[in-house]
Amino acid sequence: MNKKGSSPLGVGIITIFIILVILCLTTFAVLTLSSARADLRLSHINADTVTAYYEADARAAGFYADFKSGSESELEKTLPITDTQSLYLHLARREDGGVAILAWQVIASNDELTLDDALGVWDGSDGQSLKGAAIDGD
Repeated sequence: MNKKGSSPLGVGIITIFIILVILCLTTFAVLTLSSARADLRLSHINADTVTAYYEADARAAGFYADFKSGSESELEKTLPITDTQSLYLHLARREDGGVAILAWQVIASNDELTLDDALGVWDGSDGQSLKGAAIDGD
């Protein structure tokens, strides 16, 4: 009998291993692409927000310059940045004629902020559970 020379691991096992490696690499590539796209979207949102902030800041600087050259005793402005943020500016004239910056800060816009208190959360004081049943003392 003639003994055939064969590899100890067989071609089938190597093929299955290569297929699994390719599937793993493909999965990692898809996850990397998905993460990169999400980061790109977040970067665009961040860039838009920063641009809007500096535009509002430039408008506030214009109000500051107008106030400094004017004669009003106080100026209070809220400049919108995004749907949820505004730049609050509060200036006052000092007795010596200079300008005091009382506030120049980003605040949350109250227009869109509504709190939902529809959930009946038990506060622990009346002995009632969320559904109104009495709580056993055991």
